[in-house]
Amino acid sequence: PTKTSGTFYDSHTRDRALYKCHTVSSMDSTRTNKENIDSLVRKYGWDSNVVRVRVRGEFPNQEDDVFIPLNIIEQCSSRLLELDDTDGMQFVSLGVDVARFGDDETIIYRNYHGHCKIVRNRRGQNLMATVGDIVQEFKKIYREHPTYEGKVYVQIDDTGLGGGVTDRLKEVRKEQKLYKMQVIPINAAEKIETDTAAGKDAAERYNNLTTAMWASMRDLLDNKQIVIEDDEQTIGQLSSRKYTMASNGKLEIEPKKEMKKRGLDSPDRADALALALYLGKIKKHTGTAPSAGAMQKLSKDNYWG
Repeated sequence: PTKTSGTFYDSHTRDRALYKCHTVSSMDSTRTNKENIDSLVRKYGWDSNVVRVRVRGEFPNQEDDVFIPLNIIEQCSSRLLELDDTDGMQFVSLGVDVARFGDDETIIYRNYHGHCKIVRNRRGQNLMATVGDIVQEFKKIYREHPTYEGKVYVQIDDTGLGGGVTDRLKEVRKEQKLYKMQVIPINAAEKIETDTAAGKDAAERYNNLTTAMWASMRDLLDNKQIVIEDDEQTIGQLSSRKYTMASNGKLEIEPKKEMKKRGLDSPDRADALALALYLGKIKKHTGTAPSAGAMQKLSKDNYWG
């Protein structure tokens, strides 16, 4: 894996759902010269591209314009995401990215206190069926975790078709008295909230709300504060999106239409994950902010150990 472009690279990133991917490190082989490996590590460093490619069997560090490097995504992926109980759980949310027809997907990502998993993925589904999926998943959370007494934040991409889902879901909430459901519409055209120090910092650094949401997600991944489903398409979408520097000096993430021009799918799964993780709009729509420990760091003993 010598470069971050081409068919082989695509097979481990954007197209990884089509392949069964394996990484073989020279450190794990009995046929390699460990003295030579030690020399390379001392000379260039463990994270150098020479060692990454020639020793660890990994792709080199990606281009400067990739927003979330693959290596920090991979460190947080796991197939073991089922929770036995709700001890210590402080935050539950559903992130919903809405599509209707065509190749795009409607995705619902569930976030159990930093444990993130796809619970629904649909194609060609009408909006009312999507509302039904959200209601079912909301009820399922309390059915499977009866000791959980907190609220569930349903964060919906309210741009375009998502607005219809938001409106009907609010009606269903009243009709069925689902008062623990907090519906949070999020529109990419909205301004970044600046009522906190973190919000002010984000508004100064990022050109739009989508970029701020992805930056927040990147920080959680980088700091190993979340565990995400080991889903090839999610990982491929997260690791393929680029960014630019706008004329005002702020960072701006690559628009979906530009990704499609590069032959990439719409990042529906990655966007739904970002929605499930984002905390910036909750206070505006509910009057209260989530606790400081809503995304506690997962310790090495309970996951990476």
